[in-house]
Amino acid sequence: MSETDVESEHVQILRESIEKHNDPDRRDEYLEDYSEDLALHGADADGLEELEAFYQTVWQAIPDLEVTIERAIADGDEVAVRYSWSGTHAATGEEVSLDSGLTWYRFEDGEIAERWVASGTGGAIRDIVEP
Repeated sequence: MSETDVESEHVQILRESIEKHNDPDRRDEYLEDYSEDLALHGADADGLEELEAFYQTVWQAIPDLEVTIERAIADGDEVAVRYSWSGTHAATGEEVSLDSGLTWYRFEDGEIAERWVASGTGGAIRDIVEP
C-alpha cells in the first residue's frame, strides 16, 4: 500500500469515527478506532478510559451534538483535522457551537495511537458543556 493510500485510509477512519460520534445510536462505537494505549496531549483526560468518560459527559450535556470535519490533512501516519460542532445544551435549551477546533492524530497499525488537542480547544469545549 502506498503512502498516499495509507494517508487516505487514516482520513477515512477519522471520518467514519465522526459519523459514529454524531449518531446517538452508535456513539458506543466512537472510540473503537483508538489504541488501548492511547497517548493524549492537551486534553483533560489521561488515556482511553478518561477520554470515554469525557465524551459521555459531553453527550449528556449536548445530546444532539454534531461534529463537522471542515478540513483534514494527512502526512504519513499523522492527520490534522479542523472541525466545528453544534448542538442544543440539555440544561439550558440554548444552541451552542464551536466554530473551529483543531486536533492532530497519529496512527499506528491502523489505530489512533496519539492525539493532540490544540491549546484552547479543550477549555472552549468545557466552557460550552458546563455553562
